[in-house]
Amino acid sequence: MKRDSRFIAQSQRHGFSNTVIAILIVSAVQLHAATSIVLNSRFASTEKSTPLRFFVSLRGKDTWSGRLEHPSSQSGDGPFRTLEAARDAIRSLPQGQREKQPIEVCILPGTHVRKEPFVLHARDSGTETAPVVYRSWTDESVVISGGKEVRDWTRTDLNGHRVLVSDLSRLPGGYTPFEQLWVNGHRAIQARTPNRGYLQIPAAPKVEQDPAAERRARTYDFAYAPGHEHHFKGVQDGVAVIFNKWLEYHMPLDRVDLENDKIICTKQSDRALEIDDHYYLEGGRAMLDQPGEWYLDRQANRLYYYPLAGESEVVATIPLLVTVLQVEGDADSGKWVKHVQFCGLTFSHTTWVLPRESGPSGYGQADIRMDGAVRLLDAKKCLFKDCEITAIGNYGLEIGQGCSQNRVLRCDIHDLGAGGFLVGPKIRPRSENKYAVNQESYPPVLDNPSDACAHNEIADCRIYDGGRYFHCAVGIWIGQSPDNHVHHNEIYDFYYSGISSGWTWGYGSALATGNRFEYNHIHHIGQRRNGDGRVLSDLGGIYTLGDQTGTVIRNNIFHDIMAGKYGGWAIYCDEGSRNILIENNLAYRCRHACFDQHYGKDNIVRNNIFAFANTSVVMMARAQAHMGFLLTNNILLSDGTPVYAGGYEYDVNTPGAFAADHNLVWSTAGEVLGAQDRFPSRLYEPNEPVLSWAQWQALGYDRHSIIADPGFKDPANGDFSLPEDSPAIRIGFKPFPLNEAGPRLLH
Repeated sequence: MKRDSRFIAQSQRHGFSNTVIAILIVSAVQLHAATSIVLNSRFASTEKSTPLRFFVSLRGKDTWSGRLEHPSSQSGDGPFRTLEAARDAIRSLPQGQREKQPIEVCILPGTHVRKEPFVLHARDSGTETAPVVYRSWTDESVVISGGKEVRDWTRTDLNGHRVLVSDLSRLPGGYTPFEQLWVNGHRAIQARTPNRGYLQIPAAPKVEQDPAAERRARTYDFAYAPGHEHHFKGVQDGVAVIFNKWLEYHMPLDRVDLENDKIICTKQSDRALEIDDHYYLEGGRAMLDQPGEWYLDRQANRLYYYPLAGESEVVATIPLLVTVLQVEGDADSGKWVKHVQFCGLTFSHTTWVLPRESGPSGYGQADIRMDGAVRLLDAKKCLFKDCEITAIGNYGLEIGQGCSQNRVLRCDIHDLGAGGFLVGPKIRPRSENKYAVNQESYPPVLDNPSDACAHNEIADCRIYDGGRYFHCAVGIWIGQSPDNHVHHNEIYDFYYSGISSGWTWGYGSALATGNRFEYNHIHHIGQRRNGDGRVLSDLGGIYTLGDQTGTVIRNNIFHDIMAGKYGGWAIYCDEGSRNILIENNLAYRCRHACFDQHYGKDNIVRNNIFAFANTSVVMMARAQAHMGFLLTNNILLSDGTPVYAGGYEYDVNTPGAFAADHNLVWSTAGEVLGAQDRFPSRLYEPNEPVLSWAQWQALGYDRHSIIADPGFKDPANGDFSLPEDSPAIRIGFKPFPLNEAGPRLLH
């Protein structure tokens, strides 16, 4: 019901009448009734057997039986106080009873604060017909929190502003330094400069003579633009957050060199910083100057908060735990956690901190080197349904080693310090030559076969508002994990990619095969809906790496995929991507192209609608001796840019780099342009050489493709409906539904 109420509110915001909403809900209920038998047979509690129920309440006691919903003054009995008491009560039941009768742990409303993660092991498993279910008992919110509240404030002055301060040394149990904070239920802003937007590096000193070495050159310092000195007074206890290519760095400040216009840090960047890289500063005392901002004085253990207008009572929540729920079996011993379900719960207030004193300045691409707020390890056939993961400092849900046949359905995952999902082992295999397609042998990806992670499902979820601290995190990351099904999700408001699949650069050993990405709605990637972003590059609505044999990208909708300097692509086949089927997708309004392949082999791109990008409709960066991809039966719509563009190692005058034919091409601006080389300039330049369509065809491309208006209803406003007599039918295009991507109301 919580999920349905959220749907109603969203529908009203979009202007649907109450009558229309009622019709949708009735239809959804009918759909739910028709399909619930299927769900129940696989995961849900059976109707035939009444569940054995234990209750957990903030008013409970662990010395009680846990069998009553509310405390009883007559019997001196009532619900449990902690999840551990309920778990242990289940453990004490006879095994025969546990195998036959479903068990529910019914959690009453409120914020259940954790001092340590709630952990389940193999002995806490249910069975297929008698699962163990941890669920919200009412429609009111149940929050499993890893935070600690701060309520004791006094008023003081800081930087000329009247603010609140709390002495954290008086907190019972103490605290650990943090970089993220929530106040009165919303994410507060760590004091920063500038308060909005970004500064840019005006120049980058040359460190190495060799270009390849220069790209890898690390640095402790960077230049700032003359005239920006006013941003840097008294900021030395802060951190510079710098965006570079597809990475972000958190570099603590050492000092500001006013004589040489340089900022000097105590940590290095991982790669050379470049001209026009964006950055901002945060976490410094002098930066606290706007309502809603906070500052932590780490030496004095004082937390300062500048209240918003109208905030009279302030409750701040400090995140303390990395993980609030850990489901962990032992696959090496053949003991998985099985048939445990979580329904209607909210998981919040977790942390992940880059220590300012030591360690790296960042975690590399996609920021995956961290644990999830909720973790599954060596778990099978577990279920998360109608849950919410929000107000967290790391990734939301990690489905890690040894996990298979787990499902995450109808969950809202948002307000994320990093990303939404981590799926599979985080292993990057090394290869002597990543460009060699026919290398005779590769080392295995997994040293331990029991670490294999496969056959998991993520469906009907909303994953949004991510990368709030670790900006290059992604909505769904799948590493070395095959045969997962990701469908009917909505992913938006991330600074980097929506979905990332595969973790092998080049043609070496890889396990991200057979994955299916279907009916997902992915939008506002690289730039958020509020306009913030365009600071990271080399990203995609969906991003792939390495061998993906059997992987399908089908019936998805991508739009508003933006980037900084380069690489805002809807579908991005990066290094070594091969054997992917890409069909029946709609992609439009992209920064650089709707489809791009860096280098790869034997990908099939067919029956898609690609429209409107600022460089070209389709791009390729590196040509190799084999066929890169087959592009056929697509509608390729331009608004004045060329249909194709080359990259840093693909000259568009080169024949045979890929195969393209039987496509429909059109330009709303008039003349259809063939192709243009776009490196390093990257965006379309009308004053630079461009191949005409006839010159492009003379190279052997698109010889049977046609130039014709496909007849879309209103493509400028995102309506790509086709008339029945569209000329696209002549090139073999088969219309596909355009209204089925994204979460369905009910299963």
